[in-house]
Amino acid sequence: MFTESINAIVTAGRALFKNRRALTVILLSYAGLLTALYLLVSTREATMSQLVLTMTLVVVAPALFFLLQALSVSYTSGPVSPRLIRKCFKLIVVSVPVIGITLLSLYGLNKVDSYATVVTTLRYLLIGVVAPLLAIQLWIGTSLRKVFAPQPVFVYALGFLIFAVAPYFLIVKTLPMERAWLEVSLLLLRLSTAALLILLGWVTTVGAISVLNHRNEQI
Repeated sequence: MFTESINAIVTAGRALFKNRRALTVILLSYAGLLTALYLLVSTREATMSQLVLTMTLVVVAPALFFLLQALSVSYTSGPVSPRLIRKCFKLIVVSVPVIGITLLSLYGLNKVDSYATVVTTLRYLLIGVVAPLLAIQLWIGTSLRKVFAPQPVFVYALGFLIFAVAPYFLIVKTLPMERAWLEVSLLLLRLSTAALLILLGWVTTVGAISVLNHRNEQI
């Protein structure tokens, strides 16, 4: 199990860097998504033009997010396909129930007044593990009974170390410097590295699970 899972991660990583067109579109989509999110958070709705910009970003940001996920699911299968837009719509459709169930579950957990530690743990597991794994498996068209199969869970656990744990420590870890310009430069470097790890870790994880699903279908 472990050997096949690691092999799937290596295969997905190689496919990502060999498929330069897909990698370019992924990087551009990610940069656009980060820019859209930054503008969405920083833009004030004080004027009509700012309101129009905010409403536009509300549409653009999710569109770029699902484009990125469609690319993550399909890049291991070959070149970027013209049917990518249709795949984006498919991902949106299958994601809506996952989002709804997740929000309802979080709402229910927030109503629990006792067992704070257990509730907090369940909340983090739901947001960080259950919902993402369920969404990924639905994106690649896997049967729901295979959502928590050992191989995809192991791949996701390894990927989580790259796209979540490592960026977290890069962002929160501070190194005090005597010179302000050096501290700012180091901060920008850490943020850039964290952002790149989030992207590559997530895309490779989704790609590896897609590779595993494709192999299992051929058995």
